[in-house]
Amino acid sequence: MKIKFVILLAFILTSIQLSASGIQNRSTRNRLSGIPKFNITYSTGCDTNYIFLATTTSLSPFIMIIDNNGEPIFWKNTVGGAYDFKPQPDGTLSYYDLKMDCFYILDKNYNLIDSVRCLNSVQTDIHELRILPNGNYLILGRDDNHQADLSGVVDGGRTSATIISYTIQEIDKNKNLVFEWNTWDNFEITDTYSDLKQGTIDVSHGNSLEIDFDGNFLVSFRNTQEVTKIDRVTGEIIWRLGGKKNQFTFINDTLGFSWQHAARRLPNGNIMLFDNGFRREPAIMAFSRALEYKVDEINKTATLVWEYRNVPDVYSIGLGYSQRLQNGNTFIAWGAATPAITEVTQGKEEVFELSFVENYSTYRAYRFPWNFEKVNNGLDIISTIDKCNFNVNKMDDTASVEICLVNSNSFNVAVTSITNNERTFYIPFEFPAQINKEDSLKFRVYFRPNLSGQFVDTLKITTNINEILIPLSGNVTTDLKESDPYLATDFCLEQNYPNPFNPSTTITYTISTPSLAPPLSKGRDMGGVVTLKVYDILGREVATLVDEYQQPGKYFVQLDVKTLHATSLPSGVYFYTLRVWDSSPDKSGSEFKETKKMLLLK
Repeated sequence: MKIKFVILLAFILTSIQLSASGIQNRSTRNRLSGIPKFNITYSTGCDTNYIFLATTTSLSPFIMIIDNNGEPIFWKNTVGGAYDFKPQPDGTLSYYDLKMDCFYILDKNYNLIDSVRCLNSVQTDIHELRILPNGNYLILGRDDNHQADLSGVVDGGRTSATIISYTIQEIDKNKNLVFEWNTWDNFEITDTYSDLKQGTIDVSHGNSLEIDFDGNFLVSFRNTQEVTKIDRVTGEIIWRLGGKKNQFTFINDTLGFSWQHAARRLPNGNIMLFDNGFRREPAIMAFSRALEYKVDEINKTATLVWEYRNVPDVYSIGLGYSQRLQNGNTFIAWGAATPAITEVTQGKEEVFELSFVENYSTYRAYRFPWNFEKVNNGLDIISTIDKCNFNVNKMDDTASVEICLVNSNSFNVAVTSITNNERTFYIPFEFPAQINKEDSLKFRVYFRPNLSGQFVDTLKITTNINEILIPLSGNVTTDLKESDPYLATDFCLEQNYPNPFNPSTTITYTISTPSLAPPLSKGRDMGGVVTLKVYDILGREVATLVDEYQQPGKYFVQLDVKTLHATSLPSGVYFYTLRVWDSSPDKSGSEFKETKKMLLLK
């Protein structure tokens, strides 16, 4: 009898603790009142990561993390309507509270640790907060304090109309403003599709913001029906896609997009967005869809390469989001519509659908890995490169290096956070991310300086197994003189490709030419004796790929595990070393030496 009482008491205490912390397990969920309930259908083809959503409703608002059965692993009743609940690259969570007019930041244990608001009396907007790996905040704001006389612009225009302007702010980790841009100074009022006869006019209505590959801002403005690229240093508009000031030719898409949400640059370079289709005429064309465009920024073309239109049609006049998942599926939040969420494969097969039972909706919904337990006995996740060196010829140029993280375990691993310190280095890739078992994850780190000189930083990658530290070094060579060209790199060993590899990979290297680089020993031929050797992780030589005199030029050498000298190589980490001596037959001259790491996965 005493044992049963102890068990019962332990169960009651555990339930109280879970309820107090806001974390609910499946057994407690059915006893909770007021939490949104869902109708869910899904198949084995859907992603298995957790779903993040925030209910936008006149009912009791919530932020939630749920599984594919609708069971919450975390829920919290917010003070005001909740928007844009999502994990950030630094391992935190954020959401906007409408009543408190700010974004709240939670740690991984759901403790409130900070809040973020716009600066300079700009009202914080609900739509977007991006926490960059360096700790800076990208945030949208709005300013309702502008007046304009529109009586001469449109018949029936007010003599003193209130104009809502949207603002982009980048704020550092110490809450100092480092960049600000607004539509009042850069857009014309007539760019809008809003009714100019109103007393208050939301000209642009920004609803998404992110850093593009080249370091500039990519912004979605719903009421001008455009995606705009803005220079992150000068604030100049680089281009406008869609709307009245459209600079692009649309290919394979006669409709274009209207009153859209959430423009995102995909890892493949394309741009995805959610096309609400609001006010599209004739009425038969009023439907919403997820779109993917291949954008040629030089020739100014936007080619529709993928779209998803639900059957039957879903029409969402507002809200909405589309996310390309790591497994290739697309996760669509329909906003102000039913169903609330749909996940489809690249072939447009529906594999997941969620609808609210009651009168709830969600502005956005996301899928991300979360709640991974710490693993103490797994194989470390490794990076195939130990450092990133960047060189650009002038300020505002962009350089990038690909990082490949390899998981040799028989289970999935999560990259739980990724951080650095300097604004000049950035990672336009969504984290947290998952590395599947015996697989790899690739992403690029970018360098864009706005000052000359040298920059150093450290990229810290945290997984649920180990931490990886990668030194970052950037150099702006604006001080190179035409009379002194030899300061540039005269020999180069590149990262093998593909990496990881099986069964073969190519190693590329360059030996300097007399017209571009100085001799290693004055007066000698620029050629040299070259060796390219492969070593295992213990430093033992396992293959010699090159051992000969070579003339200046670029060389491509293939390592194939099917060839005689490499058939016995097991899976694992290997190093390849390029050594170049000047043309001294006895290898007594000056030497160039560089080593890189590669991974063989059989």
